[in-house]
Amino acid sequence: MRNFNQIYKNEDFLFAFIFMINAIFLLYAISNLSISYYEAKIFYNDTNLASLIINLSCRVFGQNDYALRLPFLVISLANSILLYRLSKRLLKRKIDRLFCVVLYMFLPGVMTSAILVNMAGISIFFTLLFLYLFELKKTNLAIFILIISVFIDKYFNILYLGVFFYGLYKNEKKLFIPSFLLFILTFIFYDFNISGKPKSYFLDTIGVYAAVFSPLLFLFFIYCVYRIWVKEEKNILWFIVITSFCASLILSLRQKVELEEFLPYCVIGVPLIIRVFFNSYRVRLPKFRKKYNILALFLGFSLAFSSLFLVFNQLQYFLFFKNNPQKHFIYKYDIAKELAKELKKLDLTKIVVFDDELALRLKFYGIERGSSLILSSEAITNPKHIIKIKNTGVLKAEFYIF
Repeated sequence: MRNFNQIYKNEDFLFAFIFMINAIFLLYAISNLSISYYEAKIFYNDTNLASLIINLSCRVFGQNDYALRLPFLVISLANSILLYRLSKRLLKRKIDRLFCVVLYMFLPGVMTSAILVNMAGISIFFTLLFLYLFELKKTNLAIFILIISVFIDKYFNILYLGVFFYGLYKNEKKLFIPSFLLFILTFIFYDFNISGKPKSYFLDTIGVYAAVFSPLLFLFFIYCVYRIWVKEEKNILWFIVITSFCASLILSLRQKVELEEFLPYCVIGVPLIIRVFFNSYRVRLPKFRKKYNILALFLGFSLAFSSLFLVFNQLQYFLFFKNNPQKHFIYKYDIAKELAKELKKLDLTKIVVFDDELALRLKFYGIERGSSLILSSEAITNPKHIIKIKNTGVLKAEFYIF
């Protein structure tokens, strides 16, 4: 019992335990994914940083789904460690810090960025590294990280803008001058498309935020950033979060927003959520904390449900999408790997595929275009072979070879 209490009091051990559970969930989620058309385009056609990373990984570890997604999984796990280190500077109590990392690691949006090919994890990494160095009072190193980031992705301009506003608020020239210059440089070096007919995507944007945070937690996130705005101390993290959130909402009033460029700067606001919640909780006597206990219970349930919904996505075919599997949110990240395996069982490594998107996905698994045989998802009479892709008794897709 004494040893158990010592383990319980060991904050780093508890973090490592949570960290391992998160990693296991993510590895399991990867095992159920196929390369999507969007990811296949990055792998074969793009020349950006994400393409360079996944091509290098696949050369080292072989061309498979784990090699494709491993770099982003590693980056996401590194982000969890960075946030844990940062939380030690921002949150005073052990329990607060542990709740912070649990909340962050199991956010649906963070878990998604860990298992899909995207730039979100890289944006989070450099932002957290900047914040950590800044909290350590290593301002010159922090600014150096900002300078490096300008060569990585154009949407770091949101980070620069948040730092600029904080520098103005605190009247720190060492921050607002370089951040303003970097913000201007992004518009010189990169193209930003704001053309086209204005159309509101505000509700769509709100819907994506709700999915990334989980619905109830998103509502509490809005409350927290607003409460800090009107009542509490505003640190540099809050300025980055509020700048990104407000910018995405304003832009969504006239055009569709690429939210993966804004969300990284919002999900790192978890320490703010924890701080506001526990500050409000602890100023009340135990008998007046009931509504906060209920709130925490509902938030925890909402987060757990959303996270498990993501990790065990294949089970949902049986539960919700028996009659229309194409409606499953994971469908565009499914089918291709299983189809390639079935084709190889038939000794087919070349086949004619009229669907360009499917053909590019199959190419990743070693199925090239060619041969005299044709693959079609449309039913035909007297096919040579029929391939049925099933999961938990649900027919997800059917293909015909003739």
